[in-house]
Amino acid sequence: MREFDLAAARTVAGELTRDGMGPPSRGAMTDWEGMWIRSLTKPPACRSLQDLQVIYYGLSGLEALQTLRDSSLRALCKIVRYEKHLANDVLYYTGELSTCWYILLSGSVFIDGSMFLPRSR
Repeated sequence: MREFDLAAARTVAGELTRDGMGPPSRGAMTDWEGMWIRSLTKPPACRSLQDLQVIYYGLSGLEALQTLRDSSLRALCKIVRYEKHLANDVLYYTGELSTCWYILLSGSVFIDGSMFLPRSR
């Protein structure tokens, strides 16, 4: 798989903006969000360079990932995956060794009796 770079990601972002598809906004799923989710749902080994660029652009806009170095964010783009869970699904129990972490895009999650919602974009 070819390496992708920030310049290429900026190009994709520019093309999306020119076509009227900006970064995610609140409310109904935008065309951009649909493209981002489609790229994330592909198995990591099957992602194209364009998929990686779309994922990079989406992840770089998340507050939780703002402090990552560019190389770390690019590496994350190659392994990150999208999951959708039903209400009352248990992702992990207190005391379990966690092997991953989650970014909540929609819905809510209960942790130790407190409800958490996704941050507004």
